[in-house]
Amino acid sequence: MNGKTHILFGSVASLYILPKLGYEPTLTTVAAAILGSLIPDIDHPRAKINQIVLPMKNKFGKMLFYSGIGFFLLKHYGLENKVILSISILLILIGFSQHRSFTHSIVGTLFISAVIFSSLKNVISYSIIMSFITGLVSHLIGDWMTVEGIRLFYPFLHKRYRFVVVIASGTMAEPLICMFLIYLIFNFYV
Repeated sequence: MNGKTHILFGSVASLYILPKLGYEPTLTTVAAAILGSLIPDIDHPRAKINQIVLPMKNKFGKMLFYSGIGFFLLKHYGLENKVILSISILLILIGFSQHRSFTHSIVGTLFISAVIFSSLKNVISYSIIMSFITGLVSHLIGDWMTVEGIRLFYPFLHKRYRFVVVIASGTMAEPLICMFLIYLIFNFYV
């Protein structure tokens, strides 16, 4: 799926799931879900987020940028602080991972969620953290419904899993899905 579809999917997931978890959806929680829905593609140099942060928009640039920051943090702060250590390891893994591997797996999602929770639990509300994690999971569900699928059990298994009914990214099915997701957003507020 493309970034716009992930953004809409994360927004819808946040709007409909947060109330079931006991939280009120707000503009801030939707923004957190949008960010969470884009994070798994951080392993791809042409992802929306990487178009903003990467100085060199290719695999080598992605590896150098994220693993460089990770190794810098690890060397200077990581051994003293468990949160910084976790962030350092996460950045190094992102730097070296291939697209739809670590960040699109259960292990990666749990690791990213744990790092976000442990580093932000005393800074921002749980509703924002839960919304971010909802967006993160929505990304995996969205890519699970594509022809390419995801490596759900990476690094233990390299097999790609996909839903029974799939779409090809960038085909006419994706704008139709976007229109349905927009309908769900409007329906939530009406």
